[in-house]
Formats: sequence, C-alpha cells, structure tokens
Amino acid sequence: MFAPSILGRVCPNAQRKLFNCSQPSTMNTPRCRAAFTLFELLIVVGIVALLMVLIAPAFTSIKSGSDFSSAVNGIRDVLENARTYAKANRTYVFVGLAEADSSVDSGVSPQVTTGATPYGRVAVAVVASKDGTRHFNYATSNQGADWQANYVNSTKPEYLGAHLTAVGKLQRFENLHFIPVDFGPWDPTTHPNSKMARYQPTGPPYILGNAASTSATPFTWPLGSPLNSGYQYRFNRVMYFDPIGVARIATATNADAIAHVMEIDFQPSHGTAIPTMPTNQDVGNHAVLQLGTTDGAVRVYRP
Repeated sequence: MFAPSILGRVCPNAQRKLFNCSQPSTMNTPRCRAAFTLFELLIVVGIVALLMVLIAPAFTSIKSGSDFSSAVNGIRDVLENARTYAKANRTYVFVGLAEADSSVDSGVSPQVTTGATPYGRVAVAVVASKDGTRHFNYATSNQGADWQANYVNSTKPEYLGAHLTAVGKLQRFENLHFIPVDFGPWDPTTHPNSKMARYQPTGPPYILGNAASTSATPFTWPLGSPLNSGYQYRFNRVMYFDPIGVARIATATNADAIAHVMEIDFQPSHGTAIPTMPTNQDVGNHAVLQLGTTDGAVRVYRP
C-alpha cells in the first residue's frame, strides 16, 4: 500500500519511509517529494483554530478601547466646533447631551431615557439662536420658566424650536455612558503623578453626569417638536456658549456665574451593561472631558 499524499507523490516502494527515498531516480522513476499527510494537515488547522480562539478576546478589547476613545474625542470636537460657531456668528450656541437605552433601535421616537437600563447610547445635538439673543433671563426664582414657556407657546411662531437653528446633524455614540457618572475629586496635590489629576468644577451643576446638572434651557430633537411630546430626544443636559465664547450651564438655581471648568465623565458600556464606578481613578478604562469655560480649552484625561 502507498502512503496517502497531499502535496506530492510518494516513493513507489512501500518499504521505504515517507520522505526518505534512498533509490536514485531514473528516467522512469520520479524523485520523491516532501508531502504532508492528511492527519498532519488537520493538526495544523486545529492549532490555528485554537490560536484564533485565544487571541479573539484581545482583538475585541482593542476595538472596544478604540471605539471609546473615538467617542470621547468626537464629543470634544463637538464642543470645540460649537464654541467656534458662537464666536464666528456672534450668537448663543447650545450643546445638548442625552443618554438612551442602546437596546432600542436608534430610529425609534421617543428614545428610551428612563427605566432600568437607559444606558449605552449618547446623543449630542448643537443648536444656535437665530437672532443672537439668549431667549431666557437669569432669575432669583423659577429660573428657566421664560425659556420653557416660550418654547411651547404656539401663539409665538418664532418659538416651538423655530427660534433655534441646528448646527450640524444629531450625533450618536454607541457603547458610551455618562449619566449618572461623577467620578469625584482627584486633585493634583493628593495625586501628583496621576494622569487623572485635575481640579474639578466648583459644584455638581457643572459636572454634566451629576443629577444636579439638569438644565433650565432644555430643547428637543428634531427642532420644532414640543418639549413634552413628539420628539425623539429631549436634551436636559445643556451647556451653552455666549457670543464671545464663554461657556455656562443654567440650572434652576444657579446665577449667571462663570465656573472655572465644566466636566463630563465617561465610561464605556457593553450595550446597556455599564461598569462599576471606579474607586481608584488611575485604574480602569474611563475618561474625563474637561472644558475651560473662558479659554475654551477642552482637555481629555485618561488613566
């Protein structure tokens, strides 16, 4: 019997070992060529398959980290462009962020922002005042009532979102989480060698993931939909830039103050599954996006 061959012929004499043909070749006897048996080839295929199984999680982790970085950098770019637009057009520009349940199709209206797992999809929209005014006044009580009353007043055709114009398209970032995320202080004095060391804002309203940062100037998307129905997204986390580029957040209680920085803390999610809050900010996969309110500098902190 001849040994089976995949890549070449075997020695014609069955008494000789495969790959060890000692008889010289002649015109009528072809020289033996090295060959893999079917069994050997199956072993190689099995080893390759095992290696793919072992390294697949590493590739998944690399891709996830890349997606997270791209999302954080994308939102940084949105803030920088919004400030540039406000200064160039001498108007007020509002940047809204919302988080929704990523297991729900992104085309559904309204997006699910309440319930057990309203996480994993962050939407960002930028709108600007058409006439260059702010459309609300700071007040000692009931702040933002004028904005919201005007927004839903159908007798004022300039409102219902028509007083605003969209600056670019709605942007969605999947597998990203920021509500309610507040990493807490991590100051340079206590952590001098930390990449996460920073001075935080002066209060919770200026950390957008904190519950106290709900804005008194909400808006809806698409523009033109009321504040209480008919929208896909309602943006309750809103910061705005004035015509000279200074950033603020107007809540129900704060004054027309300028905080030294604003902050958004981010974590990656796997769909609606979110990680635990880090106790050591130098360990893990998370990011802080911090905005200088007067100079417009946007800094990203990563462990």
